[in-house]
Amino acid sequence: MPHETMEIPGSVAVSEWEGLQQRFLDEGVKRSRELLASLDKRFDGARIAHQMREWAGNAGQLGYHNISELAQRAEHLLGEVPGRKSDLRERLGSLLLAFSDLRDRWNVPVPDHVAQALRGKRVALIGLPPEQADCACLALGRVDSRPRLFPATNALEFGSIRGCDLVVISVGLETDGARLQAAAESSPAGKLLLAGERRRLMTLPPAVQLRATDYLVDDWEPEELLLRLTLAISRKATAASVAAAAPEEAALETAAEPCRVMTSPRVLVVDDDPIILTLLRVTLQNYGMQCETVDNGGDALRLIRREKQQVAVLDVNMPGLDGYGVLSAVRAEKLPTLIVLVTARRQEQDILRGFQLGADDYLVKPFNLLELVARIKRLLRQTCQVAA
Repeated sequence: MPHETMEIPGSVAVSEWEGLQQRFLDEGVKRSRELLASLDKRFDGARIAHQMREWAGNAGQLGYHNISELAQRAEHLLGEVPGRKSDLRERLGSLLLAFSDLRDRWNVPVPDHVAQALRGKRVALIGLPPEQADCACLALGRVDSRPRLFPATNALEFGSIRGCDLVVISVGLETDGARLQAAAESSPAGKLLLAGERRRLMTLPPAVQLRATDYLVDDWEPEELLLRLTLAISRKATAASVAAAAPEEAALETAAEPCRVMTSPRVLVVDDDPIILTLLRVTLQNYGMQCETVDNGGDALRLIRREKQQVAVLDVNMPGLDGYGVLSAVRAEKLPTLIVLVTARRQEQDILRGFQLGADDYLVKPFNLLELVARIKRLLRQTCQVAA
């Protein structure tokens, strides 16, 4: 079933809408378990088909398009082969997993500053696959954002997209290039996030990449969506406040120091793993960057103070002065180096701590080396745009 443009109806309060969603998911988990158990007892195909029709309709209205599609497939299967319990069991199992996964996401606390940054924001979600769209809408609903779903296959409502505070575009192999570029151009600077497979994102036309403020790569989680949307908002606010507070000083700095996207930017890589250091150094040098490496936080901080590299890639988990400590010192001393944190930790609080300390971006191990290259280039490009 194709996505339709969707947002919470104006007549329904956010708290009431969330209550409807939670009750639907709770009841879905309970009923799908009961239906699975009934397959081994008295099989009632008509009763199951009725439940599937009800779920398909209600899930679509509540924004759970993946559940709606799964229910429709199960009902279709009952019409074709009503006696094949093994296939029906698989469909009901998929529904149980979908209900359970979405329900469990309600239990993950959302940090206050993330909820405050995104509250009331209209977020356009263009071309997201059903399961990602469901998770994204659920996450955004929890912070009182107003998600709007747009299909990638139909004529895009560019006026509606321009009216949104943030825009997320899914980039797949089937994405029409002209439509993608038009959607990107309709998104004001600082509002656009691109989501998709790493290989696809890295081969996008430069004009599209220039519009993006961030990327959601591969199998991103809803928590990461909220974090990167928050980061996009904070970057816009920081750039605006700097320009408003000291326009003359900003102009003088821009004239005195050229755009930092150089032909050979200087990058410092900090990690206590010698293999990682070698891999990153070789990769960055192959992409035209000057790369220095150190294996501890103390040496990293001394080098940043002296050399003021354009970018520092910091491993969080190091003995002694860790990545957080280096980041805190760099920001306290107002050094101009952009900071990318690299961490093996997937916990939301660890990533949030990095952003609260002033990190410019982050990557979670294991990561693709080319993604690091792309993120460094994006940060330097954004610095150029702010300076301009």
